[in-house]
Amino acid sequence: MKKILLTALATIFMVGAMAQEAKLTVPMGVFVSNDTEIVPAYAQSILENKMRQMVTTHGVGSLDSSSFFITCFVACTDKQVLGGAPVKVIQKVETTFYIADIHTKRLYESVTLSHEGIGKSENEALANAFNSLNIRSSQISSFIASANDKIVDYYESQLDFFIAQAEAVAKLGDYNEALFILACIPDVCEGYERVNETALRIYQIMIDYDSLIALQHAKAAWASSHSYEAAVAACEYLAQVSPYSTCYAEAEALAAEIKAFGVDEHSWTREQTEQFRNWYYQHQDRRLEAWRDVGMAYGNNQQPINYEVWWH
Repeated sequence: MKKILLTALATIFMVGAMAQEAKLTVPMGVFVSNDTEIVPAYAQSILENKMRQMVTTHGVGSLDSSSFFITCFVACTDKQVLGGAPVKVIQKVETTFYIADIHTKRLYESVTLSHEGIGKSENEALANAFNSLNIRSSQISSFIASANDKIVDYYESQLDFFIAQAEAVAKLGDYNEALFILACIPDVCEGYERVNETALRIYQIMIDYDSLIALQHAKAAWASSHSYEAAVAACEYLAQVSPYSTCYAEAEALAAEIKAFGVDEHSWTREQTEQFRNWYYQHQDRRLEAWRDVGMAYGNNQQPINYEVWWH
């Protein structure tokens, strides 16, 4: 019994040590070009499924909103047609997979796999060639692990630079861009709590500023005339005030005033009354996700995802 206990403890310590040495995984998106010179049209869906299986099988995880993505390039190297009935086509293919960062255009890793397929036509042979890809192979495993480690190493080495860059941009009032810079950093990086702290501070400044502007518009709309139309206009502005902003209490008080006026002097529909009553419950405490959403949305809008073949 004592020997078994010692063995179990040794195993626990060994697993713990391995976990400390291993890099945590970075979620990746999947992209297959619709350019038939890069990937044949009838193989595009097959390869997309294969790549999604690659990242999930090797514990990375598929996340299309990620800055990092896996893609591929296909080269048909040889084709043989065997006579007889029915005719058989043997198609040899080399598929090169790449892992890169769409926003920085950094290529982290690539691997080329040779495979072949047999079919009654060239298309069928190619489809079978792609289906024959072994996503559990040691080559694929090493490819993904290496890319993951390089991504984490790069961002960890540049962490101070990116945080300083985001803070400098935020001082200029470009809060969305600042959050985008921070959102590109993988959350598995060591020291990521500093990224979160910086992002939350910038996010708070941003929502305070935006909420104050919205509140001022709401006050102006309501002050113009205590009418139904003014109340509706004011409420639309109030809906833009974040519950986490410093002016939220003031906005809540204005909402209560508008609601009381409307209920007392107007025959409002149940939906409109409910809108006022539940106004301040519309947001959940998800600021950690919210700042990343804001940053990535800004990045994608400023530079739409354009998968040119810079990675080949």
